[in-house]
Amino acid sequence: MNTNHRLFLEIGIHFLNHLEMELNKDSKVIDAISLDGQTPRQINSEIKKNLIESFPELKSYPSPNFNLFLVWWEKNKFVYPYESFSLESYNIIFYYRLLSLRDWSEESQLIFHNKTLEVFEKFDYKRPGFAVTDFLNYENNMRELLREIVLGMFEIDEKKAWDLIYEQSRTYQAIVNEFFEKILQDALNDSERLLQNILPKKIASELKSKNSVEPIHVPSATVLFTDFKGFTQLSEQMSANQLIAELDECFSIFDAIIDLYGLEKIKTIGDSYMCAGGIPEFNKTHTVDCALAALQMRNEMNYLLEKRNSENKPYWKVRIGFHSGDLTAGVIGQKKFSYDIWGDTVNIASRMESSGIPCEVNVSSSVYEVLDPFFVLEPRGKIEAKNKGKIEMYLLKGLRKRFQNGEEEWNRSSTETLQKPKTLTKLGNPDFWNLYEKLKNGAKISRRKA
Repeated sequence: MNTNHRLFLEIGIHFLNHLEMELNKDSKVIDAISLDGQTPRQINSEIKKNLIESFPELKSYPSPNFNLFLVWWEKNKFVYPYESFSLESYNIIFYYRLLSLRDWSEESQLIFHNKTLEVFEKFDYKRPGFAVTDFLNYENNMRELLREIVLGMFEIDEKKAWDLIYEQSRTYQAIVNEFFEKILQDALNDSERLLQNILPKKIASELKSKNSVEPIHVPSATVLFTDFKGFTQLSEQMSANQLIAELDECFSIFDAIIDLYGLEKIKTIGDSYMCAGGIPEFNKTHTVDCALAALQMRNEMNYLLEKRNSENKPYWKVRIGFHSGDLTAGVIGQKKFSYDIWGDTVNIASRMESSGIPCEVNVSSSVYEVLDPFFVLEPRGKIEAKNKGKIEMYLLKGLRKRFQNGEEEWNRSSTETLQKPKTLTKLGNPDFWNLYEKLKNGAKISRRKA
């Protein structure tokens, strides 16, 4: 009998003895649902059946003089008594470990590797007190106990047997490390995604490298606000789940739109949404980017309003306003970071929204000269703004006729012919985007040039 086979049987009888003890444990232990909707009884019974079918001689093999797994359990100083806990997860791994030890082929070792990872994936590794060092210590203890078995065997090449066990133990520990390194990498990736959801990518990188972010003065940026007229009254008529679902739908649309036009989301407060263009990295198109985003926000919200009205359901009306100017940007907070902006530009942008008209986009005179070559703007004259006196305001109606691609005008159709584009696409035709590129590269665009 070769070393592998003899070693397999010697360890296998210990494993069989352990499985029989597992199946004799209290019903509360082995009949509760465990992995993949199965009970420990079902899993351990299947392992025992497969083990005996593969090696029927185990049934007549001399009984071991000690319970390997009970000794291992005590050596590891587990909190729970051996009798009150089922090891079905470890038993699955140990079964494939035995098969790999017996065959010692690349195929059997690959199966052992994959099955071990498959079981690890189902572990509750996030529970408190769980550590990779535990797994490594458990394996070290098992390896030493298996060594004792080898030393007690007669007429066997002890060095070869020990080399097999050591090599397999090393493989198992490599699998443990591989699994937990993946968990660590996944956690780092999740942390990175979370940080970039909270902060702009450039700011997140600065925070990670310096552990702080220097506030900066931005000479020119555009700040956009939205809120919903009738929100307070309608929210009182909705359940909490319905209210959150409706707001989530609106703000998710806004998120997609600002992503489409390269704007930065700053925050939401209640039913108010705030974003900006030209931060954290300056660009020459931020005013136009905000105009395109504002029009598309209006289009989407007007569509939803029409849709709800056609279903005889009440719905709020969006108000949108934006303004361009200088501001200060930075990160505040130590535990919960927040990227924010400050300055009179922010205050005036907020007044553009609050002084606006439902279902329209209201803008200041500071953006008029930039937008006029591309967009239709309707003068409103000087409007009283809270704490700001009278400010020249305009309604941003849409792209000029020569820059329209046709599809963006769907929102002006009557209810009977209302058709919403299936996916979000940028407004504007090729002529518009050609001029946009020139603006992006620093060209001055006037009405005459446009």
